[in-house]
Amino acid sequence: MSIHRSPIASILHRSISLWGILVLACSALSLAGCSDAPDDSSPKSTATSNANNVAPKSDPTTTAATTDSNATSSSSKPGAAGNESLADATKAPVTATEPATTDAPAATATAPAEPAAAKPAKATRAPIYVEEANGKELIAAALKRAQRDHKHVLIEWGGNWCGWCYKLHDVFHKDSVVHPIVHEEYELVLIDQGKNHDLMLEYGGADRQYSFPHLTVLDSSGAVLANQETGSLEEGPQHDPKLVADFLHKWMPEKQDAEQLLTNALTTAGNEKKAVLVRVGSPYCGWCTILSQFMQDHQSVFATDYVDLKIDTMRMVNGEQVASRLEPQGAGGIPWMVILDPSGKTLATSIGPGGNIGYPYQPEEIEHFVTMLKATKNRLTDAEVESIVADLNAYRVARETKK
Repeated sequence: MSIHRSPIASILHRSISLWGILVLACSALSLAGCSDAPDDSSPKSTATSNANNVAPKSDPTTTAATTDSNATSSSSKPGAAGNESLADATKAPVTATEPATTDAPAATATAPAEPAAAKPAKATRAPIYVEEANGKELIAAALKRAQRDHKHVLIEWGGNWCGWCYKLHDVFHKDSVVHPIVHEEYELVLIDQGKNHDLMLEYGGADRQYSFPHLTVLDSSGAVLANQETGSLEEGPQHDPKLVADFLHKWMPEKQDAEQLLTNALTTAGNEKKAVLVRVGSPYCGWCTILSQFMQDHQSVFATDYVDLKIDTMRMVNGEQVASRLEPQGAGGIPWMVILDPSGKTLATSIGPGGNIGYPYQPEEIEHFVTMLKATKNRLTDAEVESIVADLNAYRVARETKK
C-alpha cells in the first residue's frame, strides 16, 4: 500500500527535510568544537618517523656534522656552512568570518594556505681527501714524522664520496677517548682510493674484498702491521668509539722507557766521545714539534758531536721522573734542553739571560743556542754552526712572512 501526496505537499515535505538536515549538521559541528576562526593551538601536521628506517651504509647523506679540530685541537677547521634562518618568514593573514545569521547556517572561513617554506640548503662537508694527492708521497712524509716521534702510521683509505669515511674521521678527531690515541701514537694519513687504487692493493693485498673506509697500519719503517675493514667497528648508524679505541690500542707502538733511553744515550756518548743533547717536550706542544723537526732535518750535522735524545713526559714510561731530575732551574715551560757529558753532568742548558729559550726562534734565543753549542762541541766546525744559525733565521723569516 502506498500513500499519495499532492504536488504542493511533496514540495513542502522536501523543503522541511532539507532544512532539518542543515540544522542537525550545524548542531553536530558546534558540539565538535567547530569555530569560525582557525585554532592556532592545534598542530598543522604531525610528522611520522620510522625508527627502523636506517640509511644504507653507502649513502653519503648519513655523514655527521662538520668537524671541529684537529679538532680539536690546534688544527685549522672549516667553518660551519651558513643556513638561512626561517624565523623571519611571514605567515599569510587570517581572514575573519562574518557572524552567522539566523537566515542561513554559518559558513566557516578557511584561511589562505600558508606558503611552503623553502627548505634550508643541506650543509656540505669540506673535503677530507685530497683526490689528486700522490699516495706514495703522503706515506713517505708520514713515515718521516713517525720515525721522528716514535709513532705508527694509520692510513684511512676512502674518498670524499664516502659518508662512512667522514663518520670515522669525526671519531678520530672528536671522540674524547679515540682522539688522544690517534694524536699521540699515530700519524694519520687519508688517501683517496680512486687514484691510488693500485697502491692500496700493494699495502692491503689484492685478494680481499674492500669496503670503505679501510684501515692500514704501518710501523715507522713502513712494514705493514695490520689491515682492518671497518664494518666490524660499527654499531648501528655510527662507529663504536670503544671498538675503534681497542683496535688502535692493539697496534700502537710499544711505550719507551725514558730511564733506559737516557742510559743508552750516555753509553753511546761515552763510546763515541760525544755529549748528549736532551730535549724535553710533549705531543701537544707545538714548539716541541718544530724543534724535533729541526733536529731531524739537521741530524747529520748534530750527530758529529751529539747524541740527540728526546724525552716525552706524557708518552714515555718514567718520562716525568727523568725530566724532573734533569730540569734546569728557571725552565718554566717546554721545550727545554740540557747538554750532558757521558757521566750525566750538565754542561749547558737552554736557560739564557731572558729565561728558557725553548725553540731558538728570536735572534737573542738563537745567540744563546750558539753559546750552548760552542761551549760543548768537539768536532763541529764553526761553518757548520753558522749553517745552523742561517737555517734558524730562515725559518723565522719564512714563518713571519706567512703571517
